[in-house]
Amino acid sequence: MSKYSVVLSVMAALLSALVLLGGCSDDKTPIRLGLVGGLSGENVDLGQAGRNGALLAVDEINQSGGVNGRPVELVIRDDKNRRDGAISATKDLVEEGVVAIVGPFTTTMAEAVRTVSEPKHILVFSPTASSVRLAGLDDSFFRLCSSTTDQASHYAELMVKQKGLRRISLVAAKDNLSFVKSWVDEYKRRIAAYGGELVAEVWYDFSTMSGFGDVVRDLLAPKPDAVMFVANAVSVARMAQQVRKSDKTTPIFASEWAGTQQIIELGGKAVNGLVVIHIFNKYGKEKPFLRFVKEYQSQFKSDPSFSSVIAYEVVKILASALEKKTPKESLKQAILKNGPYQGLQQSFAIDAYGDTVRQAHFVVVNGTQFSPVY
Repeated sequence: MSKYSVVLSVMAALLSALVLLGGCSDDKTPIRLGLVGGLSGENVDLGQAGRNGALLAVDEINQSGGVNGRPVELVIRDDKNRRDGAISATKDLVEEGVVAIVGPFTTTMAEAVRTVSEPKHILVFSPTASSVRLAGLDDSFFRLCSSTTDQASHYAELMVKQKGLRRISLVAAKDNLSFVKSWVDEYKRRIAAYGGELVAEVWYDFSTMSGFGDVVRDLLAPKPDAVMFVANAVSVARMAQQVRKSDKTTPIFASEWAGTQQIIELGGKAVNGLVVIHIFNKYGKEKPFLRFVKEYQSQFKSDPSFSSVIAYEVVKILASALEKKTPKESLKQAILKNGPYQGLQQSFAIDAYGDTVRQAHFVVVNGTQFSPVY
């Protein structure tokens, strides 16, 4: 081969490389992220607020040029808070070619989604599914909230150790059972370790009930030092109203599942004084958080909840990992390699199993708002 032939071959190779590179840089096809959540049925407060937070993150990413020049598209599906709905929604998202799924927002729905996503090796990143049954697994399921073990421990310490409320009545919902059973089991262990006890433990099925009168009678019969609700915001609001008809003073608490604005809107005066954990600081002064709250209020005419905040952060993490991942890496590998991550209020690490621990804050319902518990 002559030197001219060598030069021509090199030039042809370079031109081919430039064409390929140009094709990559000119690729403007959207990167499709899926979102599955309860947008109808029970737990709509979690699903709708989470969807809004995710949409806000996608808007910001696209306004900043997208991911490596490509816009992000959020493909949204409603799981209707039913197992069959979650499975159908996930199958649809897989067929739509999403690169990852944000959601779902409850543990029971997460377990249903995983029956579809795991065999396909599709990364599912839940903002709020917290059952310890999903922790410590080498799979394609990630989450950005602490486990039930962590949260139930916080409640036991506050109620028994700090406030001396040793005789506790607990009511637990049978829907979202994986989360609730995990939470209750851990809570019972922790209050016992601090010298407390459950004097009543009542389980109910919301779908078959016409009222909470019998439940509340069983809760209050032992004259407990406090009542603990492990249920969603709608159920807690209704039960609190029944409790306050018979008992005006016994302290009431609710698990983090109920910690949305809906509990105040539906519970009214009956939930005044109720204590619940928030996995974000509603009164934080961090500039990114304040900017997020302002934009959220402007777009959605409401305050963000914990599912809004964390869904926003999940989308940001996915976008960051997609931008940084190499062709040889999976999205899961890219997320694990590029942490820890800075959220709106706190930084957090994601361990090898896709699990996270977040700082929690207790708040109390004070009229029409939540106030910090000091």
